[in-house]
Amino acid sequence: MLTSRGLGLLATTVALWLASRLLGVAALQMAAVASLLLVIAAIVFTGLTSTRLQVDRVVRPGKLFFDAEGSVSLTVVNSGRLPTARVELLDRVPLVLADRSRATIEPIPPGGRASITYRLHGAQRGRFQVGPVEVRLLDPFGLVARKRTLPGTTPVTVYPPVWRLPAGLALGGATATGDNGRRRPLPSGEDLANVREYVRGDDLRTVHWATTAHRGKLMVRQPEAPQDPRAVVVLDVRADRHAGAGPGASIETAVAAAASAGYHLASRGRAVVLLDRPMTRPPKALPWEAWLEALADTTTEPVDIGALLHQIGQGIAGDGTLVAVLTVPDAAEQRRLVRAGRGFSTRIALLVDADNHRGGRPRAGADPATTVAMLRTAGWRTTLLRRGDRLDERWRELLVQQRAVARASTASPGGPQAVRR
Repeated sequence: MLTSRGLGLLATTVALWLASRLLGVAALQMAAVASLLLVIAAIVFTGLTSTRLQVDRVVRPGKLFFDAEGSVSLTVVNSGRLPTARVELLDRVPLVLADRSRATIEPIPPGGRASITYRLHGAQRGRFQVGPVEVRLLDPFGLVARKRTLPGTTPVTVYPPVWRLPAGLALGGATATGDNGRRRPLPSGEDLANVREYVRGDDLRTVHWATTAHRGKLMVRQPEAPQDPRAVVVLDVRADRHAGAGPGASIETAVAAAASAGYHLASRGRAVVLLDRPMTRPPKALPWEAWLEALADTTTEPVDIGALLHQIGQGIAGDGTLVAVLTVPDAAEQRRLVRAGRGFSTRIALLVDADNHRGGRPRAGADPATTVAMLRTAGWRTTLLRRGDRLDERWRELLVQQRAVARASTASPGGPQAVRR
């Protein structure tokens, strides 16, 4: 296949030949013949060289933290009996990971190998495929190229951004345990507070038949909860509520907030449960690395967040600390959220202003400032995340709220100061 340079030379050959015929200049005819012979020689040269190439790709590391750097090493082996032509490599890689993955290698002798390395930059979370490699074998003048695609791809995962949050925020106690470490019943609104509605996957041996007969639906006894402190992180992924596109989308802000909160809680000894849709079985707490893996490719979906909040209010997910990463809720969702948080000793709401991420008008009935004030009144530590906000700075706002509540409690008539009087 002729390159653009080869096509240009061929066009020049034709022009020289026509000029020699019209003007009667023999030198132009000789130049035209020489140009044509050069093109033919390039075709023969590339046709005789080896195309039996193999490529080995090594990505270090295969999992990148956001904004971190990695590297890709490509080793090309000539398994043929002839040397190759000049080799031009292009490794197919998403632009969000690398802006340069092209290199030129001098001819490789039979059985020889050559290596190149280029940098990766985790500029956007997600799961990506690096490869395959496109190869062009070029003659010394760059007139003719033989193209090949060397199969093989390598996965690369970029974790979402994780802000290191300042310590000092009260995170609640152990799941289903009181201050003295003994098991306490989970709140469910029933006379037997440790009885809840059956969820698919529950052991049928735990069915509480008396309550089942009274309620007309399967109810189960809440199993003994682990003594490890537990935290529940709720992530709003509703497609109809998020806005924006690319790294500046509101879902990116929400995912980064959930990842940062999960890491912060896990590093302080909490067993973290991450929920983004209604549960079909009691959830399991996983290490923060597992949640980062799951959050790497989280996308917006049609989800019933109301059903999820109802399940959380039943105590199915546990108690202790509840962190809700939600788009600004309307009045009905606020009520569901408040009810869901009643069984938790610590309630934190990280509200994502989706309208701010697209520059549009706020949704009717979802004024961010009013919502933040109402949730604070209901006992939630609440902050608002707009596009470009740093979560560590917003987290400090929660610390200020905590200190303000502590001062108000101390100054109240029934507080410690009144006792000292």
